[in-house]
Amino acid sequence: MTDRLNFDPSNIPLPDFSSNTYATIRRALIADEESPGITSEAEAQQHLQDQWEEENGALRAQYVAQLEEDQALAEARNEEAAEEQRLKDAERKAKEDELAKKAEEKRTPLYSFKQGVGVGHIRQQIHPYAKKLMAARKFVPLWYFLPEATAEAKERNKEAIDTNRFQISMDETDSSNSSLTLVGSHTVRASPNAVPDSRLSWDQVMRAKSSFLNALSYGDFTNDFIKMFAGFYTGMDMHPELREEHGDRVLALYHAEMRRAWYEGFEQREPFDLAVLSEDTLEKCRIEIRRQNSERMIKGEYPPLPQNAVHTTNWIPLTQPLPFPSSLTLTNAMHPTPARYNTTTTTNQNHALTPMLSNKR
Repeated sequence: MTDRLNFDPSNIPLPDFSSNTYATIRRALIADEESPGITSEAEAQQHLQDQWEEENGALRAQYVAQLEEDQALAEARNEEAAEEQRLKDAERKAKEDELAKKAEEKRTPLYSFKQGVGVGHIRQQIHPYAKKLMAARKFVPLWYFLPEATAEAKERNKEAIDTNRFQISMDETDSSNSSLTLVGSHTVRASPNAVPDSRLSWDQVMRAKSSFLNALSYGDFTNDFIKMFAGFYTGMDMHPELREEHGDRVLALYHAEMRRAWYEGFEQREPFDLAVLSEDTLEKCRIEIRRQNSERMIKGEYPPLPQNAVHTTNWIPLTQPLPFPSSLTLTNAMHPTPARYNTTTTTNQNHALTPMLSNKR
């Protein structure tokens, strides 16, 4: 392999072969028998010049070839770098297009609208977790349709605007079937404040029913289903049981049992007409409320008053002796069962007690 030239041979000046520096070489060429054509100083000088030009010409040719080779190599490298850059640009553009496509998929499509046509009814805002389950036609505790659940959802949305933290969430509202999951704060999840239907009061059931009926549209329930649920609540609201003592608690429990049973049957593809009253379930609810009342009586507690009772006095359970006036005498015959007393304060600070029997004979 020819050594690489680090200079341009064309820049080398032609030596002065007529100078004294080359006199010895000229005389040697004239005296050399192998150079018969050189017989004078001028011929020797010309010979040296021709020889130098031949050698310098070879170097110039080598240098030109070297430059051409360098240029070809540089062009090849530039083309390779350009191709590599093109590949990188194509890969980057493909990634950008993919990200743009995914971002576009997350965006709400631009649907057409008719100018001049407004909206007659705005769909109510409900808890995101309830909306998710309603869209999937799953059971949702009625608590999620109370105003406090909606207020909680709005507050949670405010907190989630700028931050996203991981939190532990319970997957099911039923503690016997629940499991814990690590989720982001932006994730739609159950409320830790949710109350099962069995613990709702009748007043809460009535306050939440309208929101629940309106939310059925999220699950695309047909009119037959909507009428059935509406009949379910109307039937309970007009039932004579509400006029009975603790009837509100009986119907609140009946609501919880029947609604859960309907969704379980719906999951098993065996739904029934929820608007048809189940006398058997209603009687079992009566028995359960009586059992709860008896249990509270044994513990010295008293069941809550019916919601339609008139609360005009303060009820005090007879769990310890009270400061009776000397003129008032109580006997077992008068009060065979624990009594409640209506207390009022007179001008002379004496207590006038009127026994209010919870069970009259």
